[in-house]
Amino acid sequence: MSLADDLRRICDPARESLASVMDFHTHSRVVWRSFELFVAQGHRTSTDSLAAGKPISQDELLLLATEYDKAYLRAFTFRQFISVFESVLFDFLHRLFRHDPRPFARTQLDFDAVLRAADREEIISDVIGRQLNDLRYGSVRDWFAAMNKCVALASPSDDEIDALAEVKATRDVLEHNDGIVNAVYLRKAGRLARHPAGDHVELDDDYHLASWRLLDGIAAGLANASAKKVRDP
Repeated sequence: MSLADDLRRICDPARESLASVMDFHTHSRVVWRSFELFVAQGHRTSTDSLAAGKPISQDELLLLATEYDKAYLRAFTFRQFISVFESVLFDFLHRLFRHDPRPFARTQLDFDAVLRAADREEIISDVIGRQLNDLRYGSVRDWFAAMNKCVALASPSDDEIDALAEVKATRDVLEHNDGIVNAVYLRKAGRLARHPAGDHVELDDDYHLASWRLLDGIAAGLANASAKKVRDP
C-alpha cells in the first residue's frame, strides 16, 4: 500500500468518527424533541433522581432539557470533536515522519535505548513518538510547521490554522479553567479570540457546527493534499 493510501486510511475513519459524534448530538436533540411532543400530547411519566433522592416528573425533565443540552451535550460533543481530530492529526504526522524522518536527524539518543531496540525501525518510531509527544504541547501553528518540514501540503490554509487554534483554545479552557477565559486562552486563540479575560466561553449552535465543519474540512484537505503531493520512494 502506498504512503498516500496509508494517510487516507488514517483520515477517512476520523471523518466518520467526527460525523458519528455530530449525529449523536443531533439525534439526542431529536429524542428530547420527541419527548416534548410526547408530554404535549398529555402523556405522563417520571424517573428517579439519584442526586435529589426524589422522583422527577415529565415537566421537570423538560425544564432540565435545555440546561442538559447547553452544559453537557454540546460541551461533550465539542470536546469529542477536538479529541478525534488531535488523534488523527498526530497519527498522520507519525506516518509522514516514518516515511521521511530527516527532520529529526539531529535528535540525541540514549545509547541504552539504541541497545534495547529490536531494529532501526523501532529506533526511528521511538524518536518520532517522543518528538510528537513534545509537539502536542506546542502551538497549533507549530504542528503544521513540523508537517511542512517533511512535506509541504499547502493544507490547511493559514485562516484554517488560526480558526483551529481558537477552537483548541476553547476546548483547553473548558478542560482546565471551567470555561473561564484567561491569559492562556487569549494567547492560544490569538487574533480570533472570541471573549475578553474573565468571560465564560460560549458554545452556541452556530459555533458548535462551525467547529465540526472546520475539523472535518481540515481532515478532508489533508487526505486530498497528501494524495496529490506525497510520493513513495
